[in-house]
Amino acid sequence: MEFANINDTMRMAKDEDKRFMPLFGSETFRSWILYFRPGEHTDMHFHMSPETFLVLQGKASVKGIKGEERVIEQNEMVFFAAKDYYQIANVGSEPLVLVGNRSEAFGGVHVTAQE
Repeated sequence: MEFANINDTMRMAKDEDKRFMPLFGSETFRSWILYFRPGEHTDMHFHMSPETFLVLQGKASVKGIKGEERVIEQNEMVFFAAKDYYQIANVGSEPLVLVGNRSEAFGGVHVTAQE
């Protein structure tokens, strides 16, 4: 068994100015925290395995490769199937904090969209 304190991890991400904070990992699963300052975003990309994000704090714009977009806020989740392109952006005035889970080990493939 492993345990994590989300509040401590969020505080550490902010204090150390780190976007990515690993929580748990194995050969077939990983869990982490993402911390975005206002205006920060990911690139348009996909992963080889299904993935979820839960918003702990803030407001996120989730965009797909075809231009579809939805804003999600605290306590809302998004699911991406394997190879679903997406981009996440902090569209709020406070930090955006997400918990992510993916069915692969840390270091998996990150495929960016061709501009």
